[in-house]
Amino acid sequence: MLTYRATLKPKSATRTPWQADTMFGHLCWLILYGQGEAVLNEFLASYQANDPPLLFSNGFPGDWLPRPLLPARPIDAGRPKQRQVDLMQQAKATKGIRWVSLAEFNRLRRGEPVELEPRPGVSGNRTILKNQINRLTFGTTPIDDEPGGGNLFNADELAFVDDSGPRPVGLDITIYLKVKDEAWAGRAETWLNQLALSGYGAKKSVGYGHFELARWERFTAFDDAPQNANGFIGLSNWVPAANDPTDGYYQRLVKYGKLGEALANADNPFKFPLIMLRAGSSFYTGEAIKEWYGRLVTGIAPANKDVVQYGYAFAVPARLDGSE
Repeated sequence: MLTYRATLKPKSATRTPWQADTMFGHLCWLILYGQGEAVLNEFLASYQANDPPLLFSNGFPGDWLPRPLLPARPIDAGRPKQRQVDLMQQAKATKGIRWVSLAEFNRLRRGEPVELEPRPGVSGNRTILKNQINRLTFGTTPIDDEPGGGNLFNADELAFVDDSGPRPVGLDITIYLKVKDEAWAGRAETWLNQLALSGYGAKKSVGYGHFELARWERFTAFDDAPQNANGFIGLSNWVPAANDPTDGYYQRLVKYGKLGEALANADNPFKFPLIMLRAGSSFYTGEAIKEWYGRLVTGIAPANKDVVQYGYAFAVPARLDGSE
């Protein structure tokens, strides 16, 4: 498959994390509204036949990538004791680092030692106060001069910012896509431009999740497999299929999804909770490394048996047990 990189320039915060399965859900709705149910069913059938034409990573801040979960490097007993102490202290100091640069990511997936240095502070969440507005008076009370009105509530917003300087600086969103061929690359670019017009995630009708596609480019930095590659690192949240590898390093998340668009008005708009593996998880595969792992999850929505959940891993080949 061909790999592309999409750079999205946010025009607002979002209420929904930039995750591969949500991107896929938006794509399905755009296909349904623009081309009809038959085309959508044909599109989903390619995934059910284990021949996906389009795969997504999660959305990442700027040029940063999730820090891979990798096996701990053994301590060389032959080193001077002070050097061993320094390495252990450095490992403790960098334990909380969540993001790595592309150069660091590629060194890590080649099994090379990397001493992570302090980096810009990247934050993503903030909580703001909002107030309920009366639609009759356009104020916060039924009658504007009536005391004791208003209904303050908390709202969580998501926006990647570099907060290490004197003023926070907003960061672009980077998404990596694997496409079957150039024709699918063109379709993906068109779709992202369409999505920019409607918005991403929850509350897009009131201004959240709006962006523009600032750059669309071929990306080859993940194409080369490291020497003696024996596994992969996933750049999306995913759900293993029955025959996928089980020996690896991972973190789990529980996704509490909801139906969107027209199905949001269903009697039960909630999906069943779904356990997924986080982006950055890694697994041993042996020498044969596939372009993707995971599956479409069926039976996820009580209100509609036809709803499926995207659960594919955007797999980057890696050497998981490199030596120093």
